[in-house]
Amino acid sequence: MAAPRSARPRSRPAGGRGGGRGLVAIALVLLAVSAVVYLAWRAGKPRPARRAVAAAAVVREVAARFGCGPERVTEESTRDAAGPLALVTVHAPRRFQVERFVLDLEATAHNLGGRVDPMPLLEKGGYGLARLEGEVAGTRWRVVVLREEPPAAPRPRAEAGRQAVRGARLAIVLDDAGSSIEVVREVERLPLTVAVAVLPNAARSAEVARGLGAQGRELLLHMPMEPVGDRGPGPGEGAVEVGLPPAEIRARVERALAVVSGARGVNNHMGSRATADAAAMRAVMDVLRPRGLYFLDSRTTADTVAEQTARASGVPALHRDVFLDVVSEPEAIRRALDSAAARARSLGSALAIGHVHPLTIEVLERELPRIGEEVRLVRPSQLVKPAG
Repeated sequence: MAAPRSARPRSRPAGGRGGGRGLVAIALVLLAVSAVVYLAWRAGKPRPARRAVAAAAVVREVAARFGCGPERVTEESTRDAAGPLALVTVHAPRRFQVERFVLDLEATAHNLGGRVDPMPLLEKGGYGLARLEGEVAGTRWRVVVLREEPPAAPRPRAEAGRQAVRGARLAIVLDDAGSSIEVVREVERLPLTVAVAVLPNAARSAEVARGLGAQGRELLLHMPMEPVGDRGPGPGEGAVEVGLPPAEIRARVERALAVVSGARGVNNHMGSRATADAAAMRAVMDVLRPRGLYFLDSRTTADTVAEQTARASGVPALHRDVFLDVVSEPEAIRRALDSAAARARSLGSALAIGHVHPLTIEVLERELPRIGEEVRLVRPSQLVKPAG
C-alpha cells in the first residue's frame, strides 16, 4: 500500500483578508477627506440671494381672484416694535369674499416658503374685515382688509393753497366709552379738544357721560347700529336695525340720548348695514334735527348714505377720514395720526376716530403736542358742515 501523501498547506494570496480591510479603511479616509474639502468649498462659495417677493404684488394677485382690482391694494414700508415690515392695505369692493381671500393668501404664502396668519382687528362691525401677519422670503408682512373705498391722494402742499395749510384743522373722537369710569381719569390727560363718544348700553354709560361733561369735553352719543354679518358680539341692546318701524328707531335713539346727556352730536357704533339704509337713517335724523345735534358718519362701510341723508334731512353732518387704531400698536397709531394731520394740511381739515383704549390714549398724549405744531386741534363740532 502506498504511503499517504503528506498534506501541504495551501498558500494564501497576497493581500488577503487583512489587506482587504486596509483597502476599505483607506477608501473611507479618502471619502472623509473629500467630504471635508467639499463642505469647505461650499461654505466659502457665495450663496445665491433669496428671491425677493413683493408683498403688494402677491396680495394683488390673490385679491384679483375675488374681483378686487389692483388700484384697491396699496403698500407702504413701515415698522413696529419687532422691526421693519411691508404693510399692505386691501380696500375691499362690494361682495368681496373675505374668508376665501384669507385662505388663499395663507396658502400662497405657504407655497412661497413663508407663512401669514389671521390676527385680531380692533375696529370691527363692518369696517375692519381681516388682518394677517407673518413672514415671506425674509420680509415681514402685515395685510389689512378694510371695507371702504381707497382714499383719494391728498393734494401736494403747493397746490393746497397757503391759507389751507396755515389754517389746517384736525378733530379727534375717541369711541366706545361707557364700560369703565376709569376712562374719565385717563382721557383727562388729553386736550379738551379731543371729544369722546359714549355708548348708551354699557355698564356705566350715564356716569361716564357726566364725568366727561364735567371736564368741559365735547360728548357724542355712540349710537349702536346693525352691522353686516358680524360674527362678534354685535352692537348690543337698543341698536338701530334695518326694517324696524321708524317710530321704534326714533324711540331707541331718544332713550340713548337720555343716557348720554349733554351730547352735542351722534356717531354710529358699527352700523355697516344700518348706515347704508336710507329709511333707517331718516328716522335717526328725525330725532337729531329738532335737538340741533350733528351727525358724524363713522364710515364703517363704503355703502353708507348716512351723511347725505343727514344733510337732506336738515341735520349738520361730517364724516370720519382716518381710523387711528385699526391695528392697536404704537407705531401704527402714530402713523395713522400723521396721516390724519397730512390730510388736514392738504384739504384744510380732517377728522380721525380712535378708541378709549389705554394704548391709544398713551400715544395721543405723547404725539399730540407734536401734531399741534403742524395743525390746529379743534372740537368736531367746529368742522361740522351745515345741512342742505
